[in-house]
Amino acid sequence: MVKKIEPSLRAKLQTLLPGEVRLIIRVDGDVPRAATRLMEQGVTVLRSFHLIPALAIRCSAEQALALLEEPWVQAVEEDRRVSVQRHNEALGSEPGR
Repeated sequence: MVKKIEPSLRAKLQTLLPGEVRLIIRVDGDVPRAATRLMEQGVTVLRSFHLIPALAIRCSAEQALALLEEPWVQAVEEDRRVSVQRHNEALGSEPGR
């Protein structure tokens, strides 16, 4: 069986009941259909991704744990802020060199 969620995130969700969380849900199949299914379950869909079939969502921790039982949900991960470094910074060079 493929692991859908990191054990640390599962534990965090269990301690947050009934708090809200922001997650990325990777889905198997059609992204718009998955979005519709999520909204029918009372989940707020914040954004759809199509390069990787995934959705950014906001829901209760209880709803998030229930999504793990859905066969079309491949993976659940925290929605984290991502920042991009300039090319020189990524290589450790000083700007202007």
